[in-house]
Amino acid sequence: MNKRLLPLLGIALLFPIYTHAAPSNIFIELLKALETQRSGTAKQAPVQPTVELSVDRPVVTSGETFILTWSSSGSTSCEAQGGWTGDLEISGSARLQSYGIGERAFSIQCAGDGGDVSLTTVTVRFAISPEQRNTQAAIAAMFSIF
Repeated sequence: MNKRLLPLLGIALLFPIYTHAAPSNIFIELLKALETQRSGTAKQAPVQPTVELSVDRPVVTSGETFILTWSSSGSTSCEAQGGWTGDLEISGSARLQSYGIGERAFSIQCAGDGGDVSLTTVTVRFAISPEQRNTQAAIAAMFSIF
């Protein structure tokens, strides 16, 4: 029970003894006070932040750009991690340049009054085009002569 209501309860119980007032009226007033306090603006608990991250295509030819898009709710700040780094808005998109070959993981973590979100990650595979593959083979052939 709320500590502020304890004195009211004591008065409600003792007042009829000293004044010979009808207990039902005192208890009605006490119930009204309880209802008024209960119906006041309740402070809501902080919401656990959520975040979604997506890529426009999971396989990108080396040298091309790709787009990462994210959105979050219940967040006050977001941070890029993994294949990209830095502070981010709580929602948005970024155009990034692919480089090399292999897979890269791009993650985002957002925080808010309700805590941190586990990392949300997408993986992008960087591949080489047939032309890049032919150039790579030609260069390798030239060096194999020596």
